[in-house]
Amino acid sequence: MDDFKLSQRSTEKLDVSQGGPHFDPQLMAQHQNTSEGQHKTGYFLKSPLDLLFSALALVMLSPLFLLIASLIKLTSPGPVFFRQERLGVREKPFVILKFRSMRSGSEKTGSQFTTANDSRITPVGKLIRKTSLDELPQLINVFRGEMSLIGPRPYIGFELKDASPVTRAIRSSVRPGISGLAQVSGRSALSQEKVIEFDLKYVEQCSLGLDFKIVFRTLQKVIACDGSN
Repeated sequence: MDDFKLSQRSTEKLDVSQGGPHFDPQLMAQHQNTSEGQHKTGYFLKSPLDLLFSALALVMLSPLFLLIASLIKLTSPGPVFFRQERLGVREKPFVILKFRSMRSGSEKTGSQFTTANDSRITPVGKLIRKTSLDELPQLINVFRGEMSLIGPRPYIGFELKDASPVTRAIRSSVRPGISGLAQVSGRSALSQEKVIEFDLKYVEQCSLGLDFKIVFRTLQKVIACDGSN
């Protein structure tokens, strides 16, 4: 199956703003009043399905959670979970959960992108990042209603510093997801601009059918161990 392609609309050059990290609420309201905004919020089964599947997954995967937590605790001092503030729906901050894959205290060096052979990543961390198992605790975020199974990834503020207020308002009009269109269309191989373009495409075309396609592609990538750095 070929990677998802960007539509003509979503490949238009994004505006660049040098302003602050928050978007104009008026622009957000204008977007929500459009027919497109009404369409994307219309698939009302998404939230109940997120709640149902996240609850089932948390129960079924609890032995795996325990195994990973034990490996992290036995091989590296520090907490089991990595907590970080991210931007959720309408850019409301929330704390995302991941299994810790880096040495404790690595966050003190400041927010930055990881690279291949990053010295901060632990041996167990390399394994769970490669298999995307480090993302599993985000099922708790989904169960809480802070995230969805599928949607644009929740970003740290600095990752969106070059996006325009309109772009930020549109992509944050849906809940962020554990996996998304960008993650099954290139992931770390994509530039930040391309990732945002895929995010906008998802918001433009989001439906349960598209979500199921992304779930299928995500499972393919997890089985193939096509994880992050």
